[in-house]
Amino acid sequence: MFPVTAVQPRLRWFRLLFGIFLSLWLVSVGWAASQRPNIVFYLSDDLGVDFVGCYGNKVIRTPNIDQLAAQGVKFQRVFAASPTCSPSRAAIYSGMYPSRNGLMGNHTDSRADLKTLPHHLGALGYRVVLANKSDVRPPSSYPFEILKATLPPDPNFRRRYRAEGLDAQAVDAFLAKHAKEHPDQPLCLVLGDNNPHVLWEKNKTYNPNKLPIPPIMVDTAKTRTALANYYQDITTLDDRVGKVLGSLKKHGFEENTLFIFTSDQGAEWPHCKWTVYDTGLRVPFIARWPGKIKPNTTNPALISFVDLLPTFYDLAGGGKLDGVDGLSFKDVLLGEQKKFRETIFASHTGDGEMNMCPQRCVRDERYKLVLNLNPERKWTTHFTKVEGIKDSHAEVYSTWTDKAKEDVIAAHLVNLIENHPKWELYDTRSDPYELRNLIGQGGHSKRVAKLKAELQAWLKQQGDDEGASAAND
Repeated sequence: MFPVTAVQPRLRWFRLLFGIFLSLWLVSVGWAASQRPNIVFYLSDDLGVDFVGCYGNKVIRTPNIDQLAAQGVKFQRVFAASPTCSPSRAAIYSGMYPSRNGLMGNHTDSRADLKTLPHHLGALGYRVVLANKSDVRPPSSYPFEILKATLPPDPNFRRRYRAEGLDAQAVDAFLAKHAKEHPDQPLCLVLGDNNPHVLWEKNKTYNPNKLPIPPIMVDTAKTRTALANYYQDITTLDDRVGKVLGSLKKHGFEENTLFIFTSDQGAEWPHCKWTVYDTGLRVPFIARWPGKIKPNTTNPALISFVDLLPTFYDLAGGGKLDGVDGLSFKDVLLGEQKKFRETIFASHTGDGEMNMCPQRCVRDERYKLVLNLNPERKWTTHFTKVEGIKDSHAEVYSTWTDKAKEDVIAAHLVNLIENHPKWELYDTRSDPYELRNLIGQGGHSKRVAKLKAELQAWLKQQGDDEGASAAND
């Protein structure tokens, strides 16, 4: 037994040392929290990668997005997990492909027990906010703090199928308030814009006669009018991106913020949205993080949208996120490696009575194998079936089918759009629009067998019984 007089000094020293260590630990934790990046994720709607200036389009006016690419890294091979709005977004927020998170058909529900971005980053101390467009449900699976930031309807232009767009002023006010009231809490802010989802804004910038017509479109006067409207909607989107970037700088969020600009899937044109071709899945993806990401760089890594949540979680200090399909590409993001996945997968299930031609696919860096679950059906989408909209949808597509009656090139394209064999193989390097099916051609049998085996294994692992049954027939 120590004398009382000897114990008391020891206790005082112990308390002093414990207090010092506790203070140092608290300081270190606070420092670590303050160094975690804010994450601002700008998600546009139906923006094809071919319709952004920095991705090679010489006509489109996207100065703010182009400047963003000059300040950060432009990814060349990022793919949605599904070519429709709700399944694509659910894959982003859950880190799981549609068959595992439960949201396969557009505007349906995820699994009720699903844990998503707000759960995972919220547990790490982040404030997780979603502005404007959500398009995922149920709310219990996606418990975002909701920021009301939707522009009021334009009385001069009645939109169908979408709200007017993201209110950049509401975002600016939110950032100012967060900086004042939550200066030490890291922020994850998802900005869901509606542009350039149909219906598109009326053109006031472009000369339709001078627009280049992609090989997936039939060149008619109606096509050019609609394409000019699509371009206009993208230019309006670009202006909002610039306003948001200005707000981040004004309110002190520029330096320690990972800002990502992308889209949920490709454009609403035939052979694009609602298909697993690259025009439906491949999206612009630009990331800026001053001091962390080298400016004006490109990266060819193969990345799926299911990889976003694990990457955000890793960057937020959570480490490896288990139980999901995605993987963290933090090292790729920071420029420490150029390769990531060997293959990506995607699925399209259906969308009401207009998009009833489900597909599955597997793609490596060059080749893609597509499985059509119902090849006997004629391909239709909203674009081919919705009537009564001036300069849009069926009014445009009918000019394609009319021209196809006399024009061999138009007839060939319409046939490719409407009729699909069970299996399709494409060389995306020589045929980026996937218009020349290589199935049955010499020299590809081993490649087809390899990709088919990978797709079958993935469908089984995912519990996708419908896809697995079709693939094994």
